[in-house]
Amino acid sequence: MPELLLEIGGRMFEVACEPGQENSLHRAARLLDGEAVKIESAIGRQPEKRTLLLAGLMLADTTSGLEDRLAAAEERLRSAEERVRIAEAKSAMLAANALKMETEATHRMSAGDIEKLRDENEEAVATLTRLLGEVNDLTTRVQKVE
Repeated sequence: MPELLLEIGGRMFEVACEPGQENSLHRAARLLDGEAVKIESAIGRQPEKRTLLLAGLMLADTTSGLEDRLAAAEERLRSAEERVRIAEAKSAMLAANALKMETEATHRMSAGDIEKLRDENEEAVATLTRLLGEVNDLTTRVQKVE
């Protein structure tokens, strides 16, 4: 089992970890050290236990905020995906209606009515394209938060 020497708040700690976890542990130690340095800058040198407790609480608070943001982003993503599904269904329905109307148009519809249906279909496609862009943006934001 690998043993690492980590510096947190100006103090050295020897820690064992599972093989392959070294980089993750170093990253976590850097985050904890950053918080410990902030604490010592703000309120001066504290006992080791207090510094580590406060640094851990600060990181937990940050993590909690990120979890809240992630949950909100995931909810926005679900909502956007639902809007895309609805828009896709509407577009398919419009396309089917347009095809039906166009087929019957030679007997009952004017060229203006056919053009209106085509315009509505193009608007539905534009809406779908815009919604897809929103979903992609939200997906990118959620991936950044993770």
